[in-house]
Amino acid sequence: MKRNFLVSILALILLLTAFGCGPAKLEISEEQALAVLQDLVPRSYEINVILFGNGLPTEDHAGTGAADGAIYYPVTEDCGYRSTAEIKRAAEKIYSARYLSGIYVFAFTGVHSDEEDSNLDLSVSPRYRDLAEQGLCVNVTVKPIAIRGRLEVLSVTVGKRTSTYVATEVTCRDESGNTLTLHIPLTKENGVWLLDGPTY
Repeated sequence: MKRNFLVSILALILLLTAFGCGPAKLEISEEQALAVLQDLVPRSYEINVILFGNGLPTEDHAGTGAADGAIYYPVTEDCGYRSTAEIKRAAEKIYSARYLSGIYVFAFTGVHSDEEDSNLDLSVSPRYRDLAEQGLCVNVTVKPIAIRGRLEVLSVTVGKRTSTYVATEVTCRDESGNTLTLHIPLTKENGVWLLDGPTY
């Protein structure tokens, strides 16, 4: 009797596992998605400028050199940021940790090659560093990329929903009055919706 009972429980567990007892899909209505994106997309512009565009403004005097030829200039006192930690805190209010993990390598960590494994030094200095004497500094040898201006979100269509992200198709208006469509995934971290992809 006990054996039959145990077999029945095991069969039930296997059945539930096979038919959708995995992680629940993220749910958001189009009205909610519109409100989230109307808030986050315009605010993402400042972070895009810092990380990908012209970067933070710097003081106009001799900088500090790095081994790979990078030159670091301190930021201006009125730029709004005093450390890499402050930039990260601002970015993490807009973008997901998953999206930022790769960006942070370029922006704050850099790439350090092992010279024992290669005759070429492929090290790349990060865009931002906290230096002992100068404080927050910008690698002025990094070439900025052209990014979009600030965007206004007009409408949103919610697409595929998974346990890790929700796909959205976003109609925006740029600063010149032109409309464009972006595909921006959303995700939820600690109960907060964040952008899970680029807007630049």
